[in-house]
Amino acid sequence: MQKILIIENNILATNTIRKSLVSFFMEQGYDVIVATTGTPEDIQLARSNGFSIVEIKSSTQNPFSILRYFLSLMGIMRKFKPDICLTFTIRPAIWGNLATRLQKIPTITNITGVGPLFSSNQLAYKAARLLYKFVLRTTHTLFFQNQDDYRLFIKNGFVKNQRVEIIPGSGIDYDYFYPMLKTDPSTVFTFLFIGRLLHDKGIQQFVTASKILKEEGVLFKSVVVGSMWNQNLRKNTITQHTLDRWINENLIVYAGYSTDVRKDIANADCIVLPSYREGNSNVLLEASSMEKPCITCDTTGCREIIEDNVTGLLCKVADAEDLARKMKAMMNLSTEKRRQMGLDARKKVIQQFDKKIVLNRYSEAMNIITTKK
Repeated sequence: MQKILIIENNILATNTIRKSLVSFFMEQGYDVIVATTGTPEDIQLARSNGFSIVEIKSSTQNPFSILRYFLSLMGIMRKFKPDICLTFTIRPAIWGNLATRLQKIPTITNITGVGPLFSSNQLAYKAARLLYKFVLRTTHTLFFQNQDDYRLFIKNGFVKNQRVEIIPGSGIDYDYFYPMLKTDPSTVFTFLFIGRLLHDKGIQQFVTASKILKEEGVLFKSVVVGSMWNQNLRKNTITQHTLDRWINENLIVYAGYSTDVRKDIANADCIVLPSYREGNSNVLLEASSMEKPCITCDTTGCREIIEDNVTGLLCKVADAEDLARKMKAMMNLSTEKRRQMGLDARKKVIQQFDKKIVLNRYSEAMNIITTKK
């Protein structure tokens, strides 16, 4: 039985957007090990789903923390001797590929998004840009989730001789994310934000836009579903103090985080994701699959999914006032118009973002690797 090692930043991804991918590999007869971190409850949930989890602490910017993380990865690879390694997100992509390069393990890396990688002058991102030029040289396959990220990697010399493909993000299981009836009896128009509580997800703009509309006397509810997050730079994270202030000022209703957001989506009238940039937004795919209109930014990883005035509305990046205008415009649309947006949204994601497309691409890449051995 061939072994696959998956390196994830956090177990949340394994329990949600990549759950079907891990299950698919297991059904194909692979022995799958996931190296990641997370809360004891989330780790236990993954194990209850039949996944083999090896806990590995996350790294900070501290050089000793990074070294410990890297050595832990090396140790895991020596112990389990995987035939193939899969990495997701920046930290696993860099240190995972360096470790697999040293141990000559074929690797498939999914560039799930670049965030502020190319725009930030912070030391951590400068270092990441330098490392990317080196660590991906022997990577077998690079998956990109949009054309913009692919062009940036080409422009900066990160892509050399690898096999490269553009895939539709993580894809969507439209049979799982199907249209559901509301369970909340409230008739108040509800906007829903789903995402990690990070500035670059646009959470601050969502709260500020909600405040603008409330001060105008508009009657609606803003709900936030998502986890507090400490794996990013401090400048990008929302503190507990800030979250408590938003709640106390009645700007948002905070519903915590969930590994199954279907009921939350069903009870919303519109999903709002004012993210600065995405690889390919899973939130927008899930909401669209459940026939909900969305408001998101006219930016990479979002505009590919939401078509302005057809399946939702697009707003300017990091512009709370423009977002407030679009939220008000969405409320002023007729119920039938919003309903048609939802119908068109589901049709679009079924045609272009089917989860099966992603699974097949992974299967093909892994077959090429195993055939060469």
